[in-house]
Amino acid sequence: MTTTPNLVMSYIASSQAQKEITHNDALNDLDFLVQPSVIDHTLATPPGSPSQGDAYIVAASPTGAWSGAAGSIAAYYSGWKLKAPEAGWTCWARNDSRLLYYTGSAWGLLATPHLDATATFNPGAISTGAGVTSSGITVTGAAFGDFAIASAPYDLQGVDATAYVSASNTVKIRANNLTGGTVTLSSGSWRVRVIKA
Repeated sequence: MTTTPNLVMSYIASSQAQKEITHNDALNDLDFLVQPSVIDHTLATPPGSPSQGDAYIVAASPTGAWSGAAGSIAAYYSGWKLKAPEAGWTCWARNDSRLLYYTGSAWGLLATPHLDATATFNPGAISTGAGVTSSGITVTGAAFGDFAIASAPYDLQGVDATAYVSASNTVKIRANNLTGGTVTLSSGSWRVRVIKA
């Protein structure tokens, strides 16, 4: 019997008896593979009393009915159905409210692409109405139009700290004092994050 190329669902053969079995099996595949949402992605052993339609991403070193199916999506329909994912598949994991994607070899967290760097910045004494800018911080991949944020290693005492892409692969931190008095900030290791636009 031949199958579809992507979801590996069986085609109904010409003059096939009991066509409804093949058709209903394909409907079950669609039920858990279209807009997939799994209960958990950390289990390696099938749960003891699954409900119809329960789905899981099989964790490493699986046992029992999931044996040999690490990384597959397992769904229960009067028995376990296992489907190996293709690169690019996404799935919502309800156990920790994450969107996962399949790389072609493993499931990973689907997140906004970002770049991180740290640098020593010593703002020193900043009088009211004044500001201090750090030297350039190398963040490979940063480009104009990306979002940038800065995180100080201590209490900023009301000073406003921002970050911006100042050139290709370069971010600067700007500390502005609008507190009404002079604030002295010590040297420390600041973090910057660039979120790709």
